[in-house]
Amino acid sequence: MDDLVRIVIQWAHILSGILWIGGGFYTVFVQLPALASMPPPARGPALAAIGPRQIRYILRVAELTIATGILQVIVNPHIRELTLSRWSVAIGAGLVLALVIYGLIRGVIQPAIEGLLTLGPQAAAGDGAAAAQVGVLRERIQRVGYVQIALGSLIVLGMVTARFS
Repeated sequence: MDDLVRIVIQWAHILSGILWIGGGFYTVFVQLPALASMPPPARGPALAAIGPRQIRYILRVAELTIATGILQVIVNPHIRELTLSRWSVAIGAGLVLALVIYGLIRGVIQPAIEGLLTLGPQAAAGDGAAAAQVGVLRERIQRVGYVQIALGSLIVLGMVTARFS
């Protein structure tokens, strides 16, 4: 029974991690360029439909990934090895990086998208200051997206390393 619990937790952790980090790749390399290529009057409604839903999705899969990662440590027999083994260093670093990414999404991306939703209609109506601020927010979202991809890739590398320790 213990093995079944560990398998279910690990499956949920891996699936949610794929959805989280994969969602970041999709956003940066597909969705943001597609939105940027749309005519300005069409961007607002598209972002209003996608933005809030995407933030909720990303935050929930991030939370599930972090929670199941912590559960994995608790139910894993390696828990006795919480020393400076390769496994514990990889798991600890993965948790820290995951929390950094989560904080960036919660503290930078979410407010930037909320700002775009507020400023977008003003920019579409011809407000030059709002349009300039929209450009700043888009750049911020893209930069943090690249950071998320880099840190997420390091997490995946760490988890692969942990599996072989």
